Amino acid sequence: MKTLLRATFAASILISASAASAAPRTAILDVQNVSCVTCAPIVKKTLSRLTGVTQVAVVEHGGAATATVTFDDDKITAEALSQATTGAGYPSSVKEVRNASADTTGSTAQAR
Repeated sequence: MKTLLRATFAASILISASAASAAPRTAILDVQNVSCVTCAPIVKKTLSRLTGVTQVAVVEHGGAATATVTFDDDKITAEALSQATTGAGYPSSVKEVRNASADTTGSTAQAR
């Protein structure tokens, strides 16, 4: 009986740790070459199509843009997000990554 209880306890700890690591993350990307009216939608579509991405918002500013991307870090990394935009012709760098629950802007658009 004690062995069963210990095994159950150990399994619950492992499951809790796994669930905690799967928390959604939000990455802020600085994106370059966003200089026409179709650029921001292309960046958004490029990011939205990636496995693990759940939300994307792209805001243009003076030939560049800021992309706010919510993603599952078990399926994709922030660096892979940056590589995807760079591969589409819009070089980017990861400015910040944080827990998605810390994102209080409420301004992200749902990915499709």
